[in-house]
Amino acid sequence: MSIQLPYRLGKYDLIRQIGEGATGKVYYALDTFSGREVAVKLIDQDVLADSEFNEECRKQFLNEASLAGRLAHPHIVAILEASVTENAGYVVMEYVPEGNLVRYTYPGALLPVENVLQIIFKCCGALDYAFRYGIAHRDIKPANIMVVSGTNVKIADFGAAVFYRAQVTQNVTVGTPSYMSPEQLNGRRLTHLSDMYSLGIVAYELLAGALPFHAPDMLGLFDAITKQDAAPPSAHRPGLPAELDRIILRMIAKNPDDRYPNWADLALEIAGIGRFSKFRQGISDSDKFNMLRTSNTLHEFSDPEIWELIQASVWAKFPARTALLREDEPGQSMYFLASGQMKVTKHGRLLNVIKAGEYFGEMAYIRRGTNRQATLESLSDVVVAEFPFPALEKLGPGCELRFAKTLLLSMTDRLMLAGDRIVRMHG
Repeated sequence: MSIQLPYRLGKYDLIRQIGEGATGKVYYALDTFSGREVAVKLIDQDVLADSEFNEECRKQFLNEASLAGRLAHPHIVAILEASVTENAGYVVMEYVPEGNLVRYTYPGALLPVENVLQIIFKCCGALDYAFRYGIAHRDIKPANIMVVSGTNVKIADFGAAVFYRAQVTQNVTVGTPSYMSPEQLNGRRLTHLSDMYSLGIVAYELLAGALPFHAPDMLGLFDAITKQDAAPPSAHRPGLPAELDRIILRMIAKNPDDRYPNWADLALEIAGIGRFSKFRQGISDSDKFNMLRTSNTLHEFSDPEIWELIQASVWAKFPARTALLREDEPGQSMYFLASGQMKVTKHGRLLNVIKAGEYFGEMAYIRRGTNRQATLESLSDVVVAEFPFPALEKLGPGCELRFAKTLLLSMTDRLMLAGDRIVRMHG
C-alpha cells in the first residue's frame, strides 16, 4: 500500500515512516483523539492478497493480536488496536522512540557485554510472561526489540509471523530466516523453545557482531541452520568468557530438547554470569530483579510489578556502620533492604534490627511532611533500594495497591513485635 504522507487512518494521523519489515511499513503517528504518540504498521497489500494468507490466517492473527493486547509487561510493546480484512490491515502499537537493536549488531558498534546480558535477561522475562498466557512470538530478531533507553527494551510485533509463516516454509524470500529455529524452518509445531533459539541468535549477534550461520543463497542458509554447528561467539570476539559461550550455544542447539527447559532457568544462568563476570558494574537490573523476586515480602507481586518497582527505585550499596537515616531529618523517600542488616535506634537506644526483605523509612511516606522518627545504621554491608515518593505515586493501580498492602503487613508485624517486647519488659 503506497500512501502520501501525512495520511489519515481513522483517528490516526500518520506523519513519517520509521520502519519497514517483511509484512509492511511502520509509521510514527498521532492519535488525534487522545494526542498520544503511537506506531502504526500498515500491512502490505501483496501480503493480504497472497493465497496462503486466507480467512483462517486473518482470524488467527486477530486472535493473537487480541491476546497480545492484553499483555501488560514493561518489556513488551503494548498493542492498542488491530484490524485486518481482505483489502486492508493495520496494527497500532505503543511508540518507542529510540529505535531497535539492529544498530548494535555491527562489529564497530557493539554494546558492552554486561549491557547485552541485561537486555537478554529482560527479554527472557517478557517472553516467559507471554508464554504463561499461551503466546509464542515466532519472530524474535533485533528489529523487533525496541530500545526505550540504555538496556531498557520492549519486544514488539507479537503475532506478526502468522502473515508469512507458510511463505517461509516454501522458500519464498519475505525476509531473512537467520533468526528462525530449525524446527520453524521445517514447518514443525513451535513452542517457547523456538523463541529461545531466536533470542540466542540475537544474543550471539549482539555479542559477536556476526551471525553464526552464513550461505550464498536462501537454501544454503536453511541447510546451515538445520545441519551445521555454530562456532562460539568468542571466535568472533576474543575475551568472552567460556561460560557465556556455553549459554549461547545451548540456546541455539538444533534439538529443542537440548535447550534450556524454561525461561526461568535461562534467566538465572544469564544473571549468574552477569553477577560474577568482570563486566559487572554496580547493581545490574537482573540482580535487582532477583533480589526482589526472591523476597518473601514481595511474593504476591507479579513479574511486571517487580519491574515497576525496579523502575521506581534507586539502588546503592553501603558498607557496615553507615547511617542511612537520622532521626528528626525530613524524609522524601522510603527504602527496601535487599540484603544485609540494619539497626534502628532512637536517642541512642536500640529499638529494632531490620533484616533483608523489610522496608524502612515508611512512616514519612504514610505521614507526608513528618520528620524521621529514628536513626538507621547498617550492621553489615547492605544493598538498599530507595523509593522517592514521586516515583511511588506513578506506580500502576495494581502495583500501588499491592505495595500498600505489604507496607501494612510490615507495620503490623513491627507493632506485634513491639507489643511482645513491652510484655517481656514488664512481665
